[in-house]
Amino acid sequence: MHNRVGCALGHSHYLNLLNLKRSCSYLCLFLIGLILALCHHPVARAQIYNQTEADYLNILWLLIAGSLVFFMNAGFAMLEAGLCQTRNAVNVLAKNLIVFCVSILAFWWLGFGIMFGDGNSFWGQEGFFFQTFNPPFNNYFPAGFEKLATLYPGQSFVGIFFFQLVFAGTAATIVSGAVAERIKFWAFFWFSFCLVGIAYPITGHWVWGPDGWLASQLNFLDFAGSTVVHSVGGTAGLLGTMLLGPRRGWQGYAPNRISKERFSAQPKQFTAYNLTFSTLGCLILWLGWLGFNGGSVKEVTHIPHVMTTTMIAAASGGVFVLMLRGLRRNKPALPLVINGILGGLVGITASSAYVTLGAAMFIGAVSGLCVILVEALLEFYRIDDPVGAVPVHLGCGIWGTLAVGLFVNQLPPYIEQEVNRVGQILAQLVGILSVLALTIVLCLLFWLSIGLILYLVELGNDRLKYSPTVNQPPNNLARANRNKYKSESLIPESPLEWSLKYLKIAREALRVSVEEEMRGSDGTFSPS
Repeated sequence: MHNRVGCALGHSHYLNLLNLKRSCSYLCLFLIGLILALCHHPVARAQIYNQTEADYLNILWLLIAGSLVFFMNAGFAMLEAGLCQTRNAVNVLAKNLIVFCVSILAFWWLGFGIMFGDGNSFWGQEGFFFQTFNPPFNNYFPAGFEKLATLYPGQSFVGIFFFQLVFAGTAATIVSGAVAERIKFWAFFWFSFCLVGIAYPITGHWVWGPDGWLASQLNFLDFAGSTVVHSVGGTAGLLGTMLLGPRRGWQGYAPNRISKERFSAQPKQFTAYNLTFSTLGCLILWLGWLGFNGGSVKEVTHIPHVMTTTMIAAASGGVFVLMLRGLRRNKPALPLVINGILGGLVGITASSAYVTLGAAMFIGAVSGLCVILVEALLEFYRIDDPVGAVPVHLGCGIWGTLAVGLFVNQLPPYIEQEVNRVGQILAQLVGILSVLALTIVLCLLFWLSIGLILYLVELGNDRLKYSPTVNQPPNNLARANRNKYKSESLIPESPLEWSLKYLKIAREALRVSVEEEMRGSDGTFSPS
């Protein structure tokens, strides 16, 4: 009896010391932040322009268009929740909600400076944490954005940031659908931060930055982001779903079996939660796309043409994917039409200001075909994409960017020089391959690093939880965990063994446990 009381008192003392240590850490961080705030001096303004009535009209439209793009988050949330299983609706909605919160901070702290700050042709090197302590209603371009000021004369600096911010959030939201139903919440959280804060703005600087090498040296064209936004998000999602593996039961997948037998179980039929939600989500995205493409114009008089090409491409994608449905077997028609419409929207994003209405219809039709073919390709290679994010955003994003080279002509003020058709197609191809190569390298590094860090954190938490200093009654779970951590060595014998071991550890750490997957939990949010 005395031993039990002594252990309880020792455990209580240990927890008190741990809480005191955490409180001291938070207090130190607060004091450091307060000192930095008091010592900070606002940076100087870069350039000041006299704004005209036309400038005010452009600023107003930019904010309206950005608000439409922001509303696309509601469309993504409803689309993904509706196409996933009922038990996963809560965690899918939670990730769609929090991803934009993460994107705002990541893009403000790091992304916007890398994408549009002064630097070189590969990335911006200034403008991080911009206007942190500047007075409110300061719309002037701060120091570190001199080149951006010359690129957007008469515009509001914070208005440009707001519009680019909602674009960055869209790239991160694309990943959510591809990895739905089996990724840990915190893995997705930190990957979204890295994607929006580092990978997306670097590629965006190449194409949309004041001196990005793809735009300035190769004349690579991507009007509103078929490659910059959609291909980047689609590639990140493809890597994520390949590392995670399929959902349990998809094509008979059982992750706890050996590699040769993982697809030998009884296949499971996955039922969509609510196709009404998905249809409404598609219509919301369609509406938001009018701001997505329409907000990228240089003059407000070009908005009607851009919106019209966007509408025609979306309609063409939906109609032609339905007419080609014979190429897709055992798939309900409604999700296919939804993805056909979205594929047409992605396809026209790169060229909506540059092409005729007839070309827009053709681009949308081929986008519908791309959705069908890429979905079949993913199933052939047993890559599970629950909502079709990869075919829509990566497949149609690549096609839409190539279509610019096929249909674009000289068009001031967007394209001043006469277009060399072969040269433009090659420039588009080089741009696509360059962006995809960098995205693959960075996102693979992000996914694996996050997985390994999560593994180490969980390992430390479990060792602390089952430490001899903590008086826990022995049970089978505790013994299993202790044996697991004792048997696993973090120092493999050979470089090949080292690589394979850490790859396996990182992949497993990204995915929820079997029990959580069966309950529809992502480790943080549960159905109930």
